[in-house]
Amino acid sequence: MQEIEFRLAGHEVVKVLIDGVLLLDLVREAELPYARYEQLERAEEFAPEPAPLLAGEYSDFLGRFTGWPTRHYLGEPVEVAYNQEDDETMLLGCTCGIAECWALLARIEVTGTQGRWSGFRNNHRDWDLSATLGPFVFSRRQYEEALASTARP
Repeated sequence: MQEIEFRLAGHEVVKVLIDGVLLLDLVREAELPYARYEQLERAEEFAPEPAPLLAGEYSDFLGRFTGWPTRHYLGEPVEVAYNQEDDETMLLGCTCGIAECWALLARIEVTGTQGRWSGFRNNHRDWDLSATLGPFVFSRRQYEEALASTARP
């Protein structure tokens, strides 16, 4: 099992860490091969500048939307992205400030004993992130304690 941490950062942003590593860093690493391939594939379109390298181009959420007591990270999404399936939750949003325009999605399942994140994908790319990212399984007790730490004072 992995350990999850929901860490409040400046401006009430909630950063997610899995086994001490930022989710954003894990995602960037998983997306990098796909983003590099896309960058090469689209080189002519952006010449003479290189095409953007889109790996890990996400933003964390504000705690007032996703922190405790909301049930966003319990599989009842508060924020919804374009092209999001009913059983998916947006974990990271777009850096432009409109979270749903470029999103990292995953399935969150919470049972009596576990929380599980799986099926990671970007809402605009067909990159197979599940091959290198997750699934992540957490103790439900540890998961809920970590999530409760995001409660606004």
